[in-house]
Amino acid sequence: MKRFYKVSTLAAALFGMISCGGHETSERTPLPTVPVQTVTVKASQIPTFQEVIGTVRPGLEARISAQATGRIVRFLAAPGMRVEKGELLAELEVKELRASLDRAQATLDQANSSLSRYRNLLGSGAATQAEFDRVEAQQRVAEATVRETNSMIANATVMAPFSGVVTQKFADTGDLASPGRPLLAMEDSTLLRLEIDVAESLAGTVTLKQKIKVHVAAVGADLEGTVSEIAPAAEAASRTFLMKLDLPSHPSLRAGQFGRAFVPRGERSALIVPADSVFSRGQMDYVFVATGEGVANLRIVRAGARSDAGVEILAGVEADESVILSPAAELRDGYPVKLSENAENE
Repeated sequence: MKRFYKVSTLAAALFGMISCGGHETSERTPLPTVPVQTVTVKASQIPTFQEVIGTVRPGLEARISAQATGRIVRFLAAPGMRVEKGELLAELEVKELRASLDRAQATLDQANSSLSRYRNLLGSGAATQAEFDRVEAQQRVAEATVRETNSMIANATVMAPFSGVVTQKFADTGDLASPGRPLLAMEDSTLLRLEIDVAESLAGTVTLKQKIKVHVAAVGADLEGTVSEIAPAAEAASRTFLMKLDLPSHPSLRAGQFGRAFVPRGERSALIVPADSVFSRGQMDYVFVATGEGVANLRIVRAGARSDAGVEILAGVEADESVILSPAAELRDGYPVKLSENAENE
């Protein structure tokens, strides 16, 4: 009997201890209130763009040919050579032209002498006005022949039409040059352009001198191109218009590089939040939303494009919700929040 009493007493004591412990754990520690700043999410109209690929090309390029026919006796240009405007690139053989110039000059000398003699004869009445006019005309013809021959000799030298770099060579010393047959190609890379083919649905929205954002991967930064040329007619096969965008000078920019132009095509509605309200953990993007009950609600969002205006939110937040700016490190999902006095609400 005494043994049963002792067991019952021990069981009662244990039950009392368990009951007391259960009462203590049921009292939860209150969560800390975190002061926050919020901004109200609003739908904004943002511009949309059509990405068009293109190639960077020199602003000035030309294929250069001789203006006379003759054998090339000197070819001074070579691919990769930097030349200045007016510099000698090639020279043609001019033996026959110089012989023609000697004949023309002799004829001119004789015509000048005859003209001087007939002028004296006309003054003394020994020659008629008609005879003097005929000799004067012969002198003018001889003078024109000398100028023409000198011009042909000058055309036998090929000069650089502008300052630039020789890119190709199509002839060499000993070859026969003639008008219309290219001898070499040059380009001026001080002004580079992005050439793009724009669909006809977009071409009508672009104007000359318009600024368009351009991205060239090799440069590693966005550039601002200026529309300098728009083809007046579409290419028949592709129904696209060729456009040229002048690019600003950049040390990494080279002819032949691949580039993208972002052609404006209107506006659309989007939800934009400040960049400092979006944070990442792993591969996911998050924001904290302050609910109407004053509680922080952690949201997974799908972030879109970033710009100076902020980050576009494609999913996870609705318009008119309050997003917490620069959430503190101690803020957690479900924590109560208090709007600070300098909170931003837009």
